[in-house]
Amino acid sequence: MRSVLIRVSPLVLAALVGLAIWGGFFARASIKVRWRPEKHPQTGWVACNRNAGKKLPSTFKPLSDAAAAALVSPEPETRPDNGKAFVINGVRHVAQNDYVPTRAQIAKFLSAKDSLGEPIVQLNPYLKYVDGRDGLHDPTTDELIQWGAHKWGIPENWLRAEYVLESYWNMWMRGDEATVTAPLYAKYPVESRVPGSLKVYQSLGITQVRWDPQGDYGAGTEPLRWESTAFNIDEQAAMVRFFYDDPEGARNSWGDKTYVPCQKWNSIGGWFAPYPWGNTGQAQYVKSVKTNLATSAWKSSAFLSFSVPIPPAVKLR
Repeated sequence: MRSVLIRVSPLVLAALVGLAIWGGFFARASIKVRWRPEKHPQTGWVACNRNAGKKLPSTFKPLSDAAAAALVSPEPETRPDNGKAFVINGVRHVAQNDYVPTRAQIAKFLSAKDSLGEPIVQLNPYLKYVDGRDGLHDPTTDELIQWGAHKWGIPENWLRAEYVLESYWNMWMRGDEATVTAPLYAKYPVESRVPGSLKVYQSLGITQVRWDPQGDYGAGTEPLRWESTAFNIDEQAAMVRFFYDDPEGARNSWGDKTYVPCQKWNSIGGWFAPYPWGNTGQAQYVKSVKTNLATSAWKSSAFLSFSVPIPPAVKLR
């Protein structure tokens, strides 16, 4: 089992719908939204890798960033905070929806190794395509989800439904609280830290990308996972396709006899708990995403009125 690929216990928010307060979460007046018809909706999965289980190049290849962007239809913003510039410790940052990862940041990500010293691009060959460079002008959160869905050949409504479960589409969502040592505490971004304690939130962003300093989780994703909505989505969708396609036999190499490639829903559930394949947590996660999909939860009043507190260290502009 490759620890860099494990996704364990994200916030399961579906159970919180209708609650006014939970750990600081709160409801606000519903945002008025007028959805528009899409010209090129991503409604299905692009065909699974025909070389799954073999140490051969994958027959699936994601669209280029530009090709994916050309298929995006304009949709309104339902998470205004994702589109606001912010300040942390006096340092100004552009809005997360607008942030374009630098070449140096992408190079650092691609050269990252996990806690065992293994390159992440060998553990998941699809990560070499992850850059978060969507090429869209002033994109809304929904437009970035569309971009990720087109790039990775995953139904956009499935991702919309999954991201409701993970974060209600909030880039400032924090999850997977853990108690760490003082030296490790200092290595987490300030917005992850719980003041006056040694507790941190390891998961951040719209898809709840999990990271720790040792490389057990999300090696190379810090700080892009919270700086860039597009990168957060790009990395997560690459992981879902990894579970679906088994590129170069990389997932099969885990020695998990229960694993079966080309399973659509289990691949979505793999983001939560990929090992062993078909585990109880994975199944429950899939059930919750299916419920969100069936009800178009991202259009509900509960979703449109849901908000999260901004971490104390962050000042929106």
